[in-house]
Amino acid sequence: MTRDLLFSLDALRRRRDVIREVDLEVNLDDLAVGSVDVIDGRVDLSLAMEIRGSEVAVTGRLRADWIGECRRCLESVSGHLDLEVGEVYVPDRPDSEGNLPDTGDVYLLTGESLDLEPVVRDAVLLALPLSPLCGDECEGPDTERFPTGMSSDGGRPMDPRWAVLDILREGAAGDDEDAREPPVAPEGTQ
Repeated sequence: MTRDLLFSLDALRRRRDVIREVDLEVNLDDLAVGSVDVIDGRVDLSLAMEIRGSEVAVTGRLRADWIGECRRCLESVSGHLDLEVGEVYVPDRPDSEGNLPDTGDVYLLTGESLDLEPVVRDAVLLALPLSPLCGDECEGPDTERFPTGMSSDGGRPMDPRWAVLDILREGAAGDDEDAREPPVAPEGTQ
């Protein structure tokens, strides 16, 4: 939990008529999806918090830079996120009719502080590309570094890890051919 993203609910409630604006940069751990990471976990926030009855509305923008691997050529690819957020926090207690809040579309207020980390983390992780592409024209891996296709003799592609076994197989095949040929009598013994 990042302390920079914790705000006192009492301080927000004392000045209900004022919208509290927050502009800061935070570093969050584990902001990654697959091979894509937010660089240094750094996210720039520009958010506004507003008390609306017993709820707190959070709106604003999040910005972050990410880096990952192209799904075709495996080269490094990077990008920038610029996200608009609009979320609502509701009290974690029953309303006047005894119903608990539906937590599907809102965040819960627990204790006496408002924690913005879940909003930031969810928005950034959901916006990261799952399998980035360096460009639409990407043709895939460099054929010199990652050979694909048929080998020069027209057979299957050669896998260098199996080269020793291929040599042994060729040697064994040569021994089998010698075993199948009829023995040749030495000269002069016929």
